[in-house]
Amino acid sequence: MKHSIFLLLLGLLSSCGVFPDELNFSPLYRHRVAPDGRLAELDILWPLFHWERQEDGAHDLRLRPFWRRVTSEDRKKIRSEFIAPLGLSYEDEEEHSLRFMPLFQYREHLHEGKKGSYDRDWMATPLIWGGSSAEGENYFAFIPFYGVLKNFLTYDKIGFALFPLYLWTERGDTKASYYLWPLVGWGHGAGPERPHWWRVLPFYGESIYPGRYERYTALWPFFHWGRERLHTETPASSFFFFPLFGYKSSAAFLSWTFLWPFFKHGHARQASEQEGEYQFWDFPWPLVRYLRNSWDGKDLSQWWILPLIASTTTKTQRSLLLLYPLLWKRHFEDKRRTRDDFWFIPFFWDISVHAKKKDGTKGRQIRRHTRLYPLFRRRKEEGRKDWQILAPWPYDGSFAAGVDPAYDWIWTLATRKEDRRGNSRFRSFAHLFSSRNFAGRRYQASVPFLFNLEKNEDGSGVFRLFQFIPFSWGPLEASTPKGDKALGGAERR
Repeated sequence: MKHSIFLLLLGLLSSCGVFPDELNFSPLYRHRVAPDGRLAELDILWPLFHWERQEDGAHDLRLRPFWRRVTSEDRKKIRSEFIAPLGLSYEDEEEHSLRFMPLFQYREHLHEGKKGSYDRDWMATPLIWGGSSAEGENYFAFIPFYGVLKNFLTYDKIGFALFPLYLWTERGDTKASYYLWPLVGWGHGAGPERPHWWRVLPFYGESIYPGRYERYTALWPFFHWGRERLHTETPASSFFFFPLFGYKSSAAFLSWTFLWPFFKHGHARQASEQEGEYQFWDFPWPLVRYLRNSWDGKDLSQWWILPLIASTTTKTQRSLLLLYPLLWKRHFEDKRRTRDDFWFIPFFWDISVHAKKKDGTKGRQIRRHTRLYPLFRRRKEEGRKDWQILAPWPYDGSFAAGVDPAYDWIWTLATRKEDRRGNSRFRSFAHLFSSRNFAGRRYQASVPFLFNLEKNEDGSGVFRLFQFIPFSWGPLEASTPKGDKALGGAERR
């Protein structure tokens, strides 16, 4: 209710019939009314206060650079950003969340989509974590003193007391316990042939998965030995005296290292169509590498002479690097999409993503992003297009959430945006020139104080000198907006 009253007050000046639909006294005041008579954009004391109606009908309210609130047209989704990108809150019918990184985070969401049944997780500073579930499973952690964490660092659960004195973990059916982590510990999986391990470092440790591998260490990190691939016809044995010398040997392949990691070599003893080819050299790492691996169905070819050139080819990607780390050219693909990247770090990059046709060839373009950093940015994605002159924020996605709406007024000299419905708008710094095309129904433009322009799809229009003195053309009813009629309707010329 309060939101509706607020928007009503915002629209009184802009759409009550007293002022024209396009009015620009920037930076003091600017509004734009859409052809349907509803307020589309409003600025007061630019850049401080801004309001606009988005493509999907959502209301976007900003108090820059401190706060922003986006409310869906049906009021069921609300997203607020504050001191972007640090602060964010979001709520809909299934989820409520609030964060101010890195100090605080809270999320409440429906448990398995059941109404009235919620799971909650929260964090207060990176040291205190907690949460609860609808099934009554609660957790709390005060790092490093005591606690339990869920879904943390790839583990289902982590528990500790006076870390690193005691720690336990669970991942699937595998459980582990540690004292003086990571020096003393043991763990095991489920079932009679379960993997199990224990260690008292630096003295001794072992990890055994019956029928698959046996690994041992003594006087860690110096001595390591074991057997691998026990479930295959070509089991391998290994030995490593860190960092001087090590080997891994089987009937199928041999690899060795000397002064690890600088000198390494491996090769298949006898290449075959069934097992494939394997050849590997680092001589010395990281400057020179050659790798050819089609072992066990893999298809990897890689070589480099750094910093001059590097190449990698697999079934799903190709990459070429020149003058590391300056020039990168990469191609990726999966069953549905292809992606092509070109980077000249840090000045230029171009990323293009295409859908695949049924025959596997490249189809329509889904996304393209080009930057001449920090001077220019151009993006195209799912029917949306935009470009911007001066774009110093280098990130996209979650790392850029809320940044442009809060701060781009500082650096943007000119920008143009187009949505999927054909609506487009252009603005320059401080709205020194601003325009909008409402999907061909009407074109509106203005320069602060000097003039505004409205052109309708039937060819009629009006040009207003000093924002209020109208010069109209086309049919009288179409080209004389209600604001000018209320002012008495200046003589048509």
